[in-house]
Amino acid sequence: MKRDMMLVIKILKYFEEREEVSVIQEFQMPGYDDRVVAYHVRRMYEAGLLDAEAINSKSTETRVIEVWPFGLTWHGHEFLDAIRDDNIFRKLKNRLGETLSQVPFILIKELAIMLGRQQLGLL
Repeated sequence: MKRDMMLVIKILKYFEEREEVSVIQEFQMPGYDDRVVAYHVRRMYEAGLLDAEAINSKSTETRVIEVWPFGLTWHGHEFLDAIRDDNIFRKLKNRLGETLSQVPFILIKELAIMLGRQQLGLL
């Protein structure tokens, strides 16, 4: 399954805006297949973007089977802060275009931070 960075951003924004911090056992995003959302939530948990309860395999304890998210981690907040400005996000999408989902996450974050520095006159 391919990573969908727009879905990742939508999930992060959802949890940032959410007032509650209880787990969501069946997290859904309108317009997305539940299996695709579950896959992305697992990957985001593994990447340290989401706080969640991990349900591990009984036969292989280190294997995560399912994730019940409930909030953002510090890294999740930091990424959202890096892309929050519409001007920065527009520039990011213009530079990366259709390759947005193919670029490593760390490069997307670093590019967003660089664009933010330029906007603030720090470069």
